Amino acid sequence: MNTEKCTSWVERDKKVMAPTQHLSYFPLVVESGKGSIIRDLDGNEYIDFLSSASSLNLGTCNDHVKAAVEEQLKKYSQYTIAYTYNIPAIEYAERLVSTYPGDVKAKVLFGNCGSDGNDAAVKFARAFTGRTKIITFINGYHGNTYGSSSMTTVTTRMRKKMGPFLPEIYPFPFFGSDTPDDVCEKECLKEMQRAFDTYLPADDVAAVIIEPVQGDGGLIPAHPIFMKKLHELCQKHGILFISEEVQQAFYRTGKMYGIEHYDIVPDGIILGKSVGAGLTLGAFMAREEIMDCLPAPAHLFTLGGNALACSAGIAAFDYMHTEEFQNILKTNCEILQESFAMLKEKHGNIISTREYSCITADTSVHDTCQRVMNLSAENLSIRLLFSGGNVIQLRIAN
Repeated sequence: MNTEKCTSWVERDKKVMAPTQHLSYFPLVVESGKGSIIRDLDGNEYIDFLSSASSLNLGTCNDHVKAAVEEQLKKYSQYTIAYTYNIPAIEYAERLVSTYPGDVKAKVLFGNCGSDGNDAAVKFARAFTGRTKIITFINGYHGNTYGSSSMTTVTTRMRKKMGPFLPEIYPFPFFGSDTPDDVCEKECLKEMQRAFDTYLPADDVAAVIIEPVQGDGGLIPAHPIFMKKLHELCQKHGILFISEEVQQAFYRTGKMYGIEHYDIVPDGIILGKSVGAGLTLGAFMAREEIMDCLPAPAHLFTLGGNALACSAGIAAFDYMHTEEFQNILKTNCEILQESFAMLKEKHGNIISTREYSCITADTSVHDTCQRVMNLSAENLSIRLLFSGGNVIQLRIAN
């Protein structure tokens, strides 16, 4: 594979960009893309199994999104909603709250990304409950702002040399669907209950923030017993239960929100990545009384909820709720699961695949594997992402 042009641009990048800007595993400089195919500067084409880190759930340059963005650009690109109002933000908020599980009356707050959506969840939880402590889970990924980095426990590279971090964040073990039922029943809340009994008063805890499917931790769905007992514990102690859906919302698990697999109505939902259909946008959505507890400017951003990103989001949202998309989604999920069932049967080095996922995770016995892998197939390569030590993530656009 020729990557001469791409490599030359990578060298230029190294001279002017901070190293922390890239998780650099291959000299891929994107020149163009359409759907699930991306093309680099050297003319190489790749099957995109990354979907721009799940921020392009409909693929690159989706026709519906492109048309909406072009139409909005004819009017104006953005004007801050910190001091004005815009119709796309209002219309998108109306759509999002209409999907809140349990028909709860909810409101939404727009930001720039999923990271500041996590920050918003902490702010609102503390303000609404009058409590300070936040419970998160080991191997969770929540983002790269100061607050969300404080909640992230998936790698020391996001913490080393940068502390002290936000105080009063308490991570506990996450129990995935690969845990035996009897073990989960006995062990899943043991450490948390011990903390409540010894050093962490339950009535000081503002919120539990959990990914229903841990993304960077290995695409591991939470065990249903764990989620049920955790939610009941939150209800018992008046702790807010917040679902972190930055990676898994917008039908990544086959449902609009990952939490819908657990028959739990959360107090809040954190959104990012594909909420902007490829443009920069984040959101925190919660019960109306929670969202009304803080005044401006407690959490607002100049470009948060900008008209361009919200127009893109509306276009993607509307298409995702069409019969056409739902049929494609159903078919793709079935094909994916059937295909990996065959691979599992054929190749002994594949141990398991995760349920609840149209992102598919394959767990291989190899202890070490490079983060990104290129599989040549004629003139195409497949772009994959490894996580959780030995898990291949396939984030495929529908």
